[in-house]
Amino acid sequence: MNKNMKTNNESGNVLVIVLVALAIVAVGVLAYLSGQSKKEERMQTAAANGQVAAPQDADAGEQMVIKPGNPVVAKVDGQEITRVDVFNFIQTLPAQTRQLPVAQLFPVALDQVINGRIIEENTKGVRLDSDPVVKERLANVKKTIVREVYVQKQVEKKLTDERIKAAYDQYVQNFPEIDEVKVRHILVEDKSKAKDLIKQLEEGADFAKLATENSTDGTAENGGEIDYFAEADVVPEFAKAAFGLEAGTYTKSPVKTEFGFHIIETQDKRKRPPASMEQAKPFLEAQLRQVALNEVVQEWRGKADLERYDINGDAIEPAAGEAAK
Repeated sequence: MNKNMKTNNESGNVLVIVLVALAIVAVGVLAYLSGQSKKEERMQTAAANGQVAAPQDADAGEQMVIKPGNPVVAKVDGQEITRVDVFNFIQTLPAQTRQLPVAQLFPVALDQVINGRIIEENTKGVRLDSDPVVKERLANVKKTIVREVYVQKQVEKKLTDERIKAAYDQYVQNFPEIDEVKVRHILVEDKSKAKDLIKQLEEGADFAKLATENSTDGTAENGGEIDYFAEADVVPEFAKAAFGLEAGTYTKSPVKTEFGFHIIETQDKRKRPPASMEQAKPFLEAQLRQVALNEVVQEWRGKADLERYDINGDAIEPAAGEAAK
């Protein structure tokens, strides 16, 4: 290996490690502490099973081995820190930082988890209720919560059943017409077998039974059934054959696609139905909440004694709906 090349690589690795450390410290121990409340939401199972992308060793070109399990990777005053704890902390880091090789990221992340655990231990039982800074921050948090809850209540008042029903009716009215078909199919690897199966169908064989016994894809266990789909949902050759059949008929010659040879039976045709009120309601409510929030703010702006100035401090005419002083 070229000596200069090796020196450059070593310098580069040191730089990467320093950048990783800076990125993690930027998030800080407080991110670790706050992240503990969401610990169960992290990717614990994947981490415990070693299902983590293993980085490439820059020098040896060998893959880093991460053994299955959830080993203890540190202890603070006898309390264990496991690999999952460190991976949970890594999940709180910015996406760009998480993409760095585990071999470089893990040691620095572990150090921050250790620091966080030490801070936890040293701040247990601390009482600062009377501290002015604590009081001020608690007051600000309370003020924020009160504002959010009040605004939420005002928004909820506008989300009436009648308004949600009107939004649903509008959704149904604007729902596009999309043709769909429901089919059964049999997928095999060679054309001659497909032809033989078509011959059996012509002789009265049951389509679902042949699909279960011969189809090579996952639909075999359901007799080859594929639920309703649009033309754009499947490969062109399959779509052309399925949509070109009358309901209750099947292809008289094999249909070749990138997956193999198909025999397709079109069972039903329809226009795609809109979602039911029950299905659509959560999405409609989410949209209406934003609309209602804008309405509330605009109503309050209209009542406010508002003066606006441009970047140079010159007066600007009030916007429509805003009260002039």
